[in-house]
Amino acid sequence: MIFFLIKRWGDKVRSIDILLNNLQKYYNISSLRKISKKIGVSESILLNWSSGRSSPSLKQLDEIAYLLNVEVSELLINNANINISSPIWRDNISKILIENIGRFKQEKGINKLWFDTNDSNISYWSFLYYLNGKNKSVNLETLDELAKILDVQVYQLLERRKPSEKEN
Repeated sequence: MIFFLIKRWGDKVRSIDILLNNLQKYYNISSLRKISKKIGVSESILLNWSSGRSSPSLKQLDEIAYLLNVEVSELLINNANINISSPIWRDNISKILIENIGRFKQEKGINKLWFDTNDSNISYWSFLYYLNGKNKSVNLETLDELAKILDVQVYQLLERRKPSEKEN
């Protein structure tokens, strides 16, 4: 039984709540203490994540996904059915993120004018740093902001594209 409360961020569910709920569902336990032992982080870190005081880094998300043998993007799909039937190859999640930010930026026509006319916690120049891979401090809170700018779900930022989906 899962007791974790999902908090809303505007009209969206926080990605950290999706992550924690998926971990609870996967391990079939509701205790953050037990989950912290399963994924190898301290209980205080999980409490900080759940309260919004901090957020898991991209590296931590990658390590949790590797531990569960799933794609990083699957961790952030609401009520994902995580199973371990297929092996996972560990990709460079930072490279996938940068490629997806660039693709969505182009598809959505995001430019400096968008930042001048819309409310965002990330400046245009910071956005470009993320796009160029120069900002190494990416955490789940940052991914929430980037997803909001690009009008996509967080898991889509981390989703590996199939070869058939890639442009020639």
